[in-house]
Amino acid sequence: MKWLSNRISFHRHSEYTTILISTKVEKWKEGVLLAWMVLWLFVGGAILGVALSEDYLNRIAGDTPKSQLQLFLLLFLVFWGYYLYKIIKVYLWRKKGVEYLKLNKESLVIKRGYGKFGKAHSYFLTNMSSIELLERSVRSYSWVMQSAFWDIGNESLEFEYQGKKIIFGVQLEVEETKKLRQFLRTEIRKIEIEKRPKKK
Repeated sequence: MKWLSNRISFHRHSEYTTILISTKVEKWKEGVLLAWMVLWLFVGGAILGVALSEDYLNRIAGDTPKSQLQLFLLLFLVFWGYYLYKIIKVYLWRKKGVEYLKLNKESLVIKRGYGKFGKAHSYFLTNMSSIELLERSVRSYSWVMQSAFWDIGNESLEFEYQGKKIIFGVQLEVEETKKLRQFLRTEIRKIEIEKRPKKK
């Protein structure tokens, strides 16, 4: 196994090349995510306890109809459940996640894996455009938020495939992005040369 950067490793096999992009962060950031998840679970448990307690609801309802208060709590729990799913997803991504690329003579496979889980997408090289840097304003709100360790996003590379834009390379630094693009372009170029008919 060889390295393009601290986060990107590759290995050339006989018939294909694999590239792994690590998603791990510093231990303190991982600890922050874990604490956030535990606190969010506690908040949801407390709200659920209130929603299921007839006596407590009667005490805090006051002039507000109890059914209206229960509806508010139910809507909050829906919101809570959605963000709990997001927090768990990010935590597992930082704990066990990896961005996996597999390049063979016919296709490029891209997979976001959570340990052994994750869906792979295959793209035939003949239908792919050139791999380019994904242009984004570093001052934009979306770029700042998606660059944070509590998010999964801010892809850095792209190519066109059958009319669709495919993006990958989550939260890579500028130099890492350039190295990965150059590596993939070089490998694909080698495959294209090998597939050309040889002159007699």
